[in-house]
Amino acid sequence: MTEIIGNGEVTALSILKKEYGDSIEYRTQVPFKDLMSWEFKDGLSERQMKESVDIVLYTGFEPVCIRVQGKDHKGVLKSSRDTVQKQMLEWSNCKVIDLWWYDCPTLFKNIENDESKREVIEAISWVFA
Repeated sequence: MTEIIGNGEVTALSILKKEYGDSIEYRTQVPFKDLMSWEFKDGLSERQMKESVDIVLYTGFEPVCIRVQGKDHKGVLKSSRDTVQKQMLEWSNCKVIDLWWYDCPTLFKNIENDESKREVIEAISWVFA
């Protein structure tokens, strides 16, 4: 596993591991290009070749890509890139979950408690329903 670099990511990963245990493989900072289906691999931009997804859960089916989206993702340029990345991940048979700073305020304070657990589990619950 590579280093986690963003705010809230360590706490989110800890919550996920406690909630879902060893039945899932967890990886962090997974290169975006490694999640793309063969149709997209040759057409990625230089920037996309350097992008990564914060946390990826491998359950035996489609990868679950968890993007921990801080306040810096609210700008026009970054949010446009996020939209393109999400669509390409979905086209490559990945499920995408965004943990937004405004939906998960306790998580983004890097506090692991019942409230941050609720924030994360609520966001991801549709995948495991």
